[in-house]
Amino acid sequence: MDLIEIRKQNPWWESPKRIGEDPKIMDFEASKVKWAPRLKKYIFLDKNVVYSIRGPRQVGKTTLIKLIIRELLQKSNPTNIIYFACDLLKDNLALKDLLDTYFTWVRTQNNERVHIFLDEISSVNDWQKSIKQFVDINGNNNITIVITGSHTLDIKNSTERMPGRVGEKENVPVHKILLPMKFAEYVQMRNPELYRQAQDFKLDIAEDRGKQFMELMSGRIPASANNLRRLTPELDALLDEYLLTGGIMVAVNEYAKSGRISSQIYDLYIRQIMGDMSRINRDERTAKRILASMLKKVGSSYSWNSIKKDADIPAQQTVDQYINILHNMFILNIVYKIELDGAVKHASDKKAYILNPFIFHALNSWLLNPSKDPFECSKEQIMVPEGKAMLIEAVVGDHLNRAAHNIRPSDTFDPSDFVFYSKTNKGYETDFVLRSEGLFAGIEVKYQNSINSGDFKGISKIGKGCMVTKKDFGQKNNITLMPASLFLLYI
Repeated sequence: MDLIEIRKQNPWWESPKRIGEDPKIMDFEASKVKWAPRLKKYIFLDKNVVYSIRGPRQVGKTTLIKLIIRELLQKSNPTNIIYFACDLLKDNLALKDLLDTYFTWVRTQNNERVHIFLDEISSVNDWQKSIKQFVDINGNNNITIVITGSHTLDIKNSTERMPGRVGEKENVPVHKILLPMKFAEYVQMRNPELYRQAQDFKLDIAEDRGKQFMELMSGRIPASANNLRRLTPELDALLDEYLLTGGIMVAVNEYAKSGRISSQIYDLYIRQIMGDMSRINRDERTAKRILASMLKKVGSSYSWNSIKKDADIPAQQTVDQYINILHNMFILNIVYKIELDGAVKHASDKKAYILNPFIFHALNSWLLNPSKDPFECSKEQIMVPEGKAMLIEAVVGDHLNRAAHNIRPSDTFDPSDFVFYSKTNKGYETDFVLRSEGLFAGIEVKYQNSINSGDFKGISKIGKGCMVTKKDFGQKNNITLMPASLFLLYI
């Protein structure tokens, strides 16, 4: 590859100030809501490491990289920092040529640490071959590599399979997941003064927040909650916004500026995920039929065989493959059944949620309401009590996945190993069961005007946990009751 082509994506080689001309940096600075993901603190740029950053489309992976580069330019030689958008590469041989051309050239300049950022690397077939070869030859030579991808089926597994991969001997967790901002982060961005009141009780500190969350799961009301419950009306209003935007920055900023989200934003997301399907040789029509069937069943337990019948898919294997792909693309959150004795029933009916409210709205409008304006359709969804309750249940499930990861951070973490649902022989269901190192607690979402004794029949079998409500607050036996908007601050 010609060095001139590489220079085009790295204008800071000419002058570090030119990072300010980058479209992602300009958009960030022009944004009404600025979000610098906390993940940035956990990428150590002084290590010989190959980091992977996975996450859904439009979550801000490229912006994160450009923010990291801007910071690096304050202390590093500009030519020691290379960025490349890999969707411009023809194949893995072009990737190899890129790496060889750059590294040969930069080492004629100096022997200082080099930072290599490869964006959307999963657009390149067999990319891991070129990365492995480069790492095997040069991995100990003062190099930090950061790769990102959105259709991420191969990223984590491929980097793990690299013999002698960079990062192992540094003892640094290398697989990172960037998800849309949590509700607490959304509160922080949209109403900093309100969030400061949560900070007074150390809810911004992971360790302290985790301890208080564990109190909730043990059936005790944290002292902070008694003070913060007065904020529930303001938190509820922000939760309504979150149910529209999903914490996805492009949607958040458009909503913050104009009070709505344009159809182009929804369309962009759909085009990107379908493009990802095409790149991995999957049929768009099959994906649409499966997704449409699952959208109608969100929050219910059912078998994948019912999807096969409803979507008119000839082979069960096809359904299994597509659901696995959608899960790994951060579109679906799959929840397995667990028995009260802790036995996981992978073959039983499962529950599936759309990972994020914005993603739900994009898919729902595209597949089930194509004649409606997507934003108007999303507003209608949260105006209907059942529709709003379903979205809140999905958000709670997503946040519980994050809580489980915080309890037990690991490169090999899979939320389906920690977050389940339960259903008794009499049909009493508990929406979520969190299991991790001595913890076995139920979380039941009852976003409704009043709570009655029958609502406890499922979670009471678990023995302890939290009922997430619309407005009820208190404690019954070992079950805490807490409004959804307040509960989400503890994750």
